[in-house]
Amino acid sequence: MTEPKIKRKSRSFTLSLTTSSTTAVPIRFDDVAGGAIVIGTAASSFTSISVWAADSATSTYGRVYKNDGSVSAITLASSTTEPRVYPLPDECYCAGAVKLVADQAAGTAATCVVMLKG
Repeated sequence: MTEPKIKRKSRSFTLSLTTSSTTAVPIRFDDVAGGAIVIGTAASSFTSISVWAADSATSTYGRVYKNDGSVSAITLASSTTEPRVYPLPDECYCAGAVKLVADQAAGTAATCVVMLKG
């Protein structure tokens, strides 16, 4: 396979999920077009991740909502045998930074890998 003619910037890193937006780690989103998270084998009690956004990593964060007024969240499917990959919601596109907040901490699912693409 040949090298791509247009190469986009990408990065990935491990992130510890928390259950509070104040302690969640900010993820710079101002230089990327989207991304996904990889959740390892998860306990059945770990069901969703809410998304919070701000114009910069140090600004005040607000919960992200869809156009219809519903919460923009990542709903997780339970798996004890394989990791799952979930796209970050499209509503994050305009944010300068986002935070991912778990509905509750649950063993190995308290850590995820974040993959971002410019």
